[in-house]
Amino acid sequence: MIPVDQWQHLGSSSNAEFYLVETEILAVVPYERCEDNEKTARESLAFQTAHWRSVGHRGAAIIFMDRVLVQDGGARTVYEEESHGLLTTCFALVGETFFGRVTASVYTGLKKPAIPTQVFRSLEDALPWIRETNRVRGGRI
Repeated sequence: MIPVDQWQHLGSSSNAEFYLVETEILAVVPYERCEDNEKTARESLAFQTAHWRSVGHRGAAIIFMDRVLVQDGGARTVYEEESHGLLTTCFALVGETFFGRVTASVYTGLKKPAIPTQVFRSLEDALPWIRETNRVRGGRI
């Protein structure tokens, strides 16, 4: 279960809701059975960039992959080619189900974003890596 009731809702895109988990951590919570494509990938990156600019520092994004039904090649290309220079410090792909982990692993196996990306079984598993990555790559913009 994703604890969205504990987080501040920041906004939405055509396929996901965005929440503030901690000062330097955003949660991207896709709509159930969402499809991620070139358009939605650009929306997600634009939302993250706008948020980090508005608060004046870099931070991480956690993406909950269990809700992603399809991520097409256009989305993977956007994340690979258009993540250069992003203010997002890292992507933590959380897949609590076998399907979510497979979807995340296919993404990380086929396309490599310019920023650190790892797959985790839970939010709790991801947080130490995210916090360390933010410590190293974060900061004011």
